[in-house]
Amino acid sequence: MDFKQIEAFVYVVKHKSFSRAADAIYLTQPTVSAHISSLEKELGTKLIDRSGKSIEPTEAGGLFYGYAVNLINIRDNAVFSLSSYNNTIKGKIEIAASTVPSQIILPRLLQNFTEIYKDISFSITQMDSAEVTTAVLEKKYEIGIVGTKYEGSKLSCNKLADDKLVLITPNNERYAAIDDNKIPFSTIAKERFIIRETGSGTRREFERIIEESGIPKSSINITGQMNSIEAIKQSVSMGLGVSIMSELSVQDYVSCGLLKAFDIEGLDLSRAFYLIYMSNRPLSPLSNLFLKFICR
Repeated sequence: MDFKQIEAFVYVVKHKSFSRAADAIYLTQPTVSAHISSLEKELGTKLIDRSGKSIEPTEAGGLFYGYAVNLINIRDNAVFSLSSYNNTIKGKIEIAASTVPSQIILPRLLQNFTEIYKDISFSITQMDSAEVTTAVLEKKYEIGIVGTKYEGSKLSCNKLADDKLVLITPNNERYAAIDDNKIPFSTIAKERFIIRETGSGTRREFERIIEESGIPKSSINITGQMNSIEAIKQSVSMGLGVSIMSELSVQDYVSCGLLKAFDIEGLDLSRAFYLIYMSNRPLSPLSNLFLKFICR
């Protein structure tokens, strides 16, 4: 077996797709398929189950996947060591991130990172916080960024940035007349709420805060659910309802006068974003470099 075959297998498992794996490693889909077939023939067992609607590893493939990832990391460590020796650090960092980090936080971090390490490229996959956590636990990504803190020993969880949730409303006659940046919950209790999808860190944090504050969930009039930050901001600005959103994600609409943003009186809506990675799994050299850069 060679590294091209192993890398093709790792990416097919990670992306659950031959075509997406091919795009990620800049090969054609037939080439990726050929690499997997050659690897299966050499190992004498099927590694990929192609019979279902989605591509999944077989039991043998799941067993081999951990070894395959370690082999790729060993190769990358060797290349990184030589690159560091020659002062030419190259490679690609892959990060799974929830919506706000992928759209707001990571672009700023990566701008500074790539100014220092000009030969490093990156790939960001956007998921909700629950999906990011699962992907890191399943070793499909080494690094994830989420909007809710993981409780457990399997993942290391480092705070990346502070944020808070705010109530966003249309900038109409009713809300434009409110000068205070705080608003009582009773004022908006009967408003139509547009919320994020299940699994979203923003939604989970809001539900946690509501529960801790003793406000019955049944008292919140949920009129819609969307998995797009832009769609919610547009909908609220057009008067379809109100929403609870990350302050970082709505600053552009607020500064342009398309939305109003308020704290909710009596509720602590502070939150944070966290960088997560496996506690007992050594990071690849590039991921470790990125982690140290963030810590600095």
